[in-house]
Amino acid sequence: MQNWRKQTIYFGEMIFSCAAAVALLAASSHLHAKYRVALFVGGFVAWTLAEYAVHRFVLHNLAPKEHGLHHAHPDEAVTRIFWQIWLCFGLVGLLAGGAFLSGALVAYSWYLFAHYAAHQSPDILPTSLLRHHVSHHKIATQNFGVSTTFWDRIFRTMLK
Repeated sequence: MQNWRKQTIYFGEMIFSCAAAVALLAASSHLHAKYRVALFVGGFVAWTLAEYAVHRFVLHNLAPKEHGLHHAHPDEAVTRIFWQIWLCFGLVGLLAGGAFLSGALVAYSWYLFAHYAAHQSPDILPTSLLRHHVSHHKIATQNFGVSTTFWDRIFRTMLK
């Protein structure tokens, strides 16, 4: 895929996610600020856990062939799953509300940035996160977090 198309996909998604997050947070102004903050943080943390769980259990166990293509050709943009992610975001918004979804969207935007940077511009990603991701592509049974190493530490799947 041409570089400008990858950039359009990733950065367009990041901008849209952040804009939607701001709009959802503004629409949650009826909630007391402490509840908005708690829901936002909860959404952020929930996204990182969902990212880890989907990567570890779905992509590596239920769809290993498809995900293996990403490991073999990491420069290809992963465009086939965007609609599924947005369907899940819609359900989360209906069930948990805008402030929670806002946090998840900001975390999703960070995930997109981290994943893009790991494969396209590694010099702009924190070194520890880059090493974590590169190691996963070498040893696919560990280091499942893309945007954070937190859950790999918690679930003891971090490569030592």
